[in-house]
Amino acid sequence: MRYASKLLDREIIAGEIMLLRFQKPEGFGFVAGQFCFMVTPDLGYHDQESLRRPFSIASSPLENELIFTVRLTESAFKKTLKEMPVGSAVALDSPLGLFTLPKETATPLVFLAGGVGVSPFRSMMRYAADASTGHKITLLYSSRVPEEAVFLDEFRRIAKGDPRMTVVVTITRPDRSREKWTGLTGRVTPEMVKEQCKDWAQAVHYVSGPPVMVDGMKNVLVEMGVDQQRVKREVWAGY
Repeated sequence: MRYASKLLDREIIAGEIMLLRFQKPEGFGFVAGQFCFMVTPDLGYHDQESLRRPFSIASSPLENELIFTVRLTESAFKKTLKEMPVGSAVALDSPLGLFTLPKETATPLVFLAGGVGVSPFRSMMRYAADASTGHKITLLYSSRVPEEAVFLDEFRRIAKGDPRMTVVVTITRPDRSREKWTGLTGRVTPEMVKEQCKDWAQAVHYVSGPPVMVDGMKNVLVEMGVDQQRVKREVWAGY
């Protein structure tokens, strides 16, 4: 099914990442962590790809708007997203995907995110907090610089208000940051996961990010001896 929506607002973060807010169409139901395809208007930008692309939904099903994030490139689709006027109409296809919270809450969850791959985790954590689902979640979030760590302040507020949630951030290029970073640095390693996620051996691990990051995390989890049946992956190439 296809739904009509409108752009409500957008924000450029750190020059490369854009956050967009859209009207939530009536009847547009989804499960936290799912994605949908979006079709933008034609503003005259064209390339070998179409103007219909998949987007992870960053908002919770309990919120009244739809939130998406994207890393900007020179693709026709992203140029259109950046330049279409507020109020522009887009089409959204019915949500898809199984990268979602489990129904049972006894098993701890480890969320491993890279860049804008954190979007489905924002959806799941926001929903779990607001609906008081009881899931125990540790988010290990890798970003190049803290300015690009989308939703970081909100993740910290969620964790502060829910003792079952923990947020850990590691910055891979602190030398490029405009601000001084005093937290963890470097790429995610087996030692980092074990140190920051004490119940990693019992957890189900969710991995979301660009292909290189997801492949790297697969190797990390294999090195740790994590059963691959306890690993869920969401890969976004970033058009």
